Amino acid sequence: MCIKDSRRFFCLAVGLLGLILIGLGVYLLATFFPLRFITIGTIVAGILLLILCCLVKCNKIPCVFCLLLTLVSLYLIISGILAIIFIFSLIIGLILIGLGVLSVLLTAVCLILQLCGVTFYKTGSSPGC
Repeated sequence: MCIKDSRRFFCLAVGLLGLILIGLGVYLLATFFPLRFITIGTIVAGILLLILCCLVKCNKIPCVFCLLLTLVSLYLIISGILAIIFIFSLIIGLILIGLGVLSVLLTAVCLILQLCGVTFYKTGSSPGC
């Protein structure tokens, strides 16, 4: 598998994470979740991930992509902890923390793809694609 295929799978995974976040935010909005900043932030994070995934060519992933994933993962983990502490919503809190951990894994993949792309482009060797 070449680097371009890995980047396409990565973009697909980030797009699916964005759709899941939008769906979770709409669910929280429909069930009148008490902490509105978590609901609105989840929807905004999902929309940002979808927009960035659709606008960025998957052949080259900019550093802004990795930075946004880092911020989304930090937001999800903190909001999950706040949901557990303030309103004792264990299920929603664990879902948010789980999505935050998934976002951390995608951030790690993003950084690995960044480093591999820089290595291949600077040395001039081709990965065979």
